Amino acid sequence: MAATSGNEGRVQLTLQQVAELTKGQLQGDPAAAAVAIDGVGPIESAGATQLAALDDKRFLAAAKVSTAAALFCPPKLAGELAGRTLIVTPVPQIAQNAVIDRLGLWPLPWTEPGLHATAQVAPTAVLGAGVSVGPYAVIGPRARIGAGTRLEPHAVVEPDAVVGARCRILSGAVICSCATLGDDCVVGHGAVVGGEGFGFGFGPTGAVRLRHIGRVIVGNRVDIGHHVTIDRARFGETRVGDDAKLDSKVHLGHNVVVGARTICAGLTGIAGSSEIGENCLLGGQTGVADHVKVADNCRFGARSGIGGTITESGDYFGFWARPHRQALREMVASEKLPEALKTIAKLEERLAALEAKLGPGGS
Repeated sequence: MAATSGNEGRVQLTLQQVAELTKGQLQGDPAAAAVAIDGVGPIESAGATQLAALDDKRFLAAAKVSTAAALFCPPKLAGELAGRTLIVTPVPQIAQNAVIDRLGLWPLPWTEPGLHATAQVAPTAVLGAGVSVGPYAVIGPRARIGAGTRLEPHAVVEPDAVVGARCRILSGAVICSCATLGDDCVVGHGAVVGGEGFGFGFGPTGAVRLRHIGRVIVGNRVDIGHHVTIDRARFGETRVGDDAKLDSKVHLGHNVVVGARTICAGLTGIAGSSEIGENCLLGGQTGVADHVKVADNCRFGARSGIGGTITESGDYFGFWARPHRQALREMVASEKLPEALKTIAKLEERLAALEAKLGPGGS
């Protein structure tokens, strides 16, 4: 169990307790098991009472001189750090999360239980056990909220929307009437799940917004970042699979499908009716055209443009996105293009001079 430091009043854990908490293997000086830590930090600056996490060989040099009390380290890198106190665990960053939580370093900003006096909850809304609703939050008629879910101040759940158990709906977020969220989801500040899609017909007076009467279905353990917008389907469903992660300002158009465990980095935009497979990674500012399909297990570098269907798993980047190796070759070639054009111009001049010297017929 955690002990409290009498001098500083901070919660502390011994390294042995950390190893037990994270199911890691403590390696190094046996006496280190009794060393107490009270915080975490980056490898470069963690102090003698802090833990740091090493998860990539790029940071080995910094790890070897780190002043941290111990390092979380994956098995594949443990042999490179002989003499260091290590807690060997398959996923160091996730292990570090457990320590942060146990030490109380990540308190939720809104933890008040029950319904705040200013919250507006419709009589026909159904709330599970332990639901908390913050100041000026709104839950509409017939909405259903799962057990343990928290709505922060000014969050809105519209009529008939469904929110699963243990979700966090942050301040200013809106869960629209057409939306269903699974369990353990986080919806960031200002996000809108289920807003009307961007679809228009063109009549005699110009563009006319088309009615969108479909739904948005979000799976379990989905992270929806700040100011993300997920549009309601025209017909049918816009879908986000289990464990998908959407960074801030990501936009999903109507009828988009994002597969399970796929990650979309900030400012990614996916146009209507496109389907992104499972276990994909879309780098920041990636743009996806409408009605495109992307296979499972694809990764796209930042600012890629996906203009057509991609059927094979692999690494891609560029505009338009191409296989990684091909894109690199084209990038190197394009850097040489100015000099190549100068060389071609000189060759053309020499050829013209030679032709003039030889005269008509080339003889």
